[in-house]
Amino acid sequence: MFYIHLMRIKCETLAQANFLTSVRDPVTVIEQSFQIKPTALVRNGSEWHIGNVELLSNGGVAFAMGRTQAVKSPLFDIDNHDFKEEEALKAPFTIGVFDKETQACGIIRKSGVSQNGYEVAKKLEVLLNSSELAAETNTQILVETIPDPVGFIEAIFSAKFFKRFSFTVTRPNPHDIDRLIQGPAEEFTEAANGLRTKIEVEGPDLSKELIQDVAHAVAAVGEEATASIVTQAGRRSKRVHLSGNAVVEAVDPDARDSVLNSILNRTREAYYRVRNGMQIP
Repeated sequence: MFYIHLMRIKCETLAQANFLTSVRDPVTVIEQSFQIKPTALVRNGSEWHIGNVELLSNGGVAFAMGRTQAVKSPLFDIDNHDFKEEEALKAPFTIGVFDKETQACGIIRKSGVSQNGYEVAKKLEVLLNSSELAAETNTQILVETIPDPVGFIEAIFSAKFFKRFSFTVTRPNPHDIDRLIQGPAEEFTEAANGLRTKIEVEGPDLSKELIQDVAHAVAAVGEEATASIVTQAGRRSKRVHLSGNAVVEAVDPDARDSVLNSILNRTREAYYRVRNGMQIP
């Protein structure tokens, strides 16, 4: 058994596209960006790579990602009877699978290379945007960890009063957003040539059931949300956040299937649980 970080990969069209820009489906841009096997320098100057790209039959794109670093290894030259050091290239890596159906991605949590979900998401984002494909299609690829909405929703439902709810949206991309609120907000963000819009509603006691559906949709696309609640009558309101607590999912590989397919299946199941509060419909 091992664990995977659950992420969402989005591909958004940038403003000011010129008429020569090649228009492509967002999922296709993401898939082809993996296939390019890009290399990029990330935050601390270390060189990261994507490799071992494989298209799976059930809609997944498997890949490896890791960094390279030069290290000196102590050796003994048996012919000259001398000790010496030789430089070698060390390459710790991890494995992930991108699900084209949901745009979710599961990456194996591995010490020394992908222990922190947020950090590995940002590295993957830099890598996927480093190819010329993003510029050619006038797009930007975003990789976000998916927060677990359970604690956030439980806090709202256990409150005496639910007074304020706010969340963010970016430009259009995922197909499974909440059409009542997220869809129009994303269209407005794009029409206004913006990058992010914040939606806020306030009242004496908001509908918990409606907000529950929106909270699941917001978590599924890796966006942020906050709520102001009153736990008991007469007390001051407090704020709770849909952030942190990124989903880390256990994978127990099926002996009858490959490890890559097991990652894909678990990624898809975990995503639908976050998005709908249930398993795959």
